[in-house]
Amino acid sequence: MLSGRRYLLDLSPEQVEMCEEFGDICRSVWNTALEQRRAFRRRGAWMNYVPQCAELADAKREHPWLKAAPS
Repeated sequence: MLSGRRYLLDLSPEQVEMCEEFGDICRSVWNTALEQRRAFRRRGAWMNYVPQCAELADAKREHPWLKAAPS
């Protein structure tokens, strides 16, 4: 028999701020990657994980705010 457990995460104000920042960065990266893949599909091309990872690494060097979130 499976049983579930529920936990409540109690973050400090600094941790809340950091988690929100990570979430904002991840959302931005996700939306950009999704739009990039859609643009490639509209042109009849294909964009997959490997080139996007390389582009993200380049973007992290160019944009310091991306470095804040863990890879």
